[in-house]
Amino acid sequence: MKSHSISISIALVTCSILLYLYSRLFRCPSRLRHIPQVPLPPLILSFLSGESEDIRIQKVILPFARSCRTGIVVVWALGSWYVHVLDYKFAKELMENKSIRKEQPNEDMLFWRFTGRHNIFFVEGDEWRKHSSVVRASLHGNVPIDTFCALGRTLFSLLGQGGSFCWSDISHRITLDAVGIAVMGHNFNALEHPESTFVQIYRHVMQDVSRPLYVAFPTLEWWFPRKDVVQRMDNLVSLFLEILEEKRGRPGNDFITYLIQTPGMTEAEYRDSIVTLFMAGHDTTAGALSSLIFYFAFFPTYQARARDEVLSVLGPDSDPNIPDFDKMPFLQACIRESMRMNSPSTVTIPRVSSETLHIGGYALPAGIPIVLNIHAVLHNSQTWKDPGAFNPERFISANSTDDGKWMPFGAGPRQCPARNFALYELRTLSCMLLREYRWNSPQESIHSSGKLKNRFSAFALNLPYDLYINFVRITK
Repeated sequence: MKSHSISISIALVTCSILLYLYSRLFRCPSRLRHIPQVPLPPLILSFLSGESEDIRIQKVILPFARSCRTGIVVVWALGSWYVHVLDYKFAKELMENKSIRKEQPNEDMLFWRFTGRHNIFFVEGDEWRKHSSVVRASLHGNVPIDTFCALGRTLFSLLGQGGSFCWSDISHRITLDAVGIAVMGHNFNALEHPESTFVQIYRHVMQDVSRPLYVAFPTLEWWFPRKDVVQRMDNLVSLFLEILEEKRGRPGNDFITYLIQTPGMTEAEYRDSIVTLFMAGHDTTAGALSSLIFYFAFFPTYQARARDEVLSVLGPDSDPNIPDFDKMPFLQACIRESMRMNSPSTVTIPRVSSETLHIGGYALPAGIPIVLNIHAVLHNSQTWKDPGAFNPERFISANSTDDGKWMPFGAGPRQCPARNFALYELRTLSCMLLREYRWNSPQESIHSSGKLKNRFSAFALNLPYDLYINFVRITK
């Protein structure tokens, strides 16, 4: 009898714990229940199966929103509930509202511990103005086309007469060198030396912090701490700090020098800003460059048309310069369409408002995290005709207009400050490649269906992986 009572007590305690966990983790807050809630089971299943964010958006979030005829939904992620904005008009309302601020990161996640919170992504008010002035100073008037061209020539020596190459890997290495040389004042030599310690440690750390189970349930870091991962993160941060010390003794015309010379900066701001710049400065552009080259591989007619345009402007030998790109409308359209199809970032950092917002017919309570779902906006069938089709003509036809629908860099006054840097890097490298090579996608590619497969990312990035491309040098 006594053992029976103990069993009942254990069962009651277990049920109480489960109910508590459900209420804390999975139950939508009462003040959000007037907004359509994306069903929870497919969201959790998507996280646990390691699906990338773009797949989750297209398989679960967008179909639900269409069925409800809404541009605002509530989504469970990272152990909490968020309002997602899926319509570009509502997105502009949100991102241009001065009452919103960025939500501080959940430091249970190792990823946010790695980036820190003392950087341009999270600081507000005067602190944000201080950080943005550093970014503007390092990027203003500094469109390093010469650097991009030099990296393009190094790339040609690597590709030689052609062959099959892992383009997703090369994209990361060349964009890392671009941001290193042109912005950070440090040459990582990643393109020529992929085996370097810095590159290898960074890859391992990003794989570690992107484990789906730990991303879906950040509190697991408390229950099952990963001390080995923390140690690798600390080792990587120490390499960044070595670059900082190097720049203190050898200042230049670069972001880190401007950072050091800005009054009032703390050591934490130095550390977090360098780490964040390193990541944001090359991962997003690498994803965009991988996507563009893939779509050219999958659509050879578009590739040929873009090549003809490039050759008509540059001829067989000239390197591009900024005025040349205005004469390449089709290449520009292909870049825009590839970034619409596989936007470098899928969602923005959550925002919170100090007052109730009224957007899309819903009252969004103060203090609730709100996300601009960039990928959903760029694939919303209410905005884009046949959004799943790669069609660069949509950006050059007589009827095409740009009224803010295209927002791969976010929207509002705090969209990506390196937008121009990234776009000119894409334009330069792609037009140089088009002049020198033809390429296609291998039949055995995991992307052979025409739909890019992205790696699961803790930073909500679209990063194609195992993307092999067959290059053939053009005989002149």
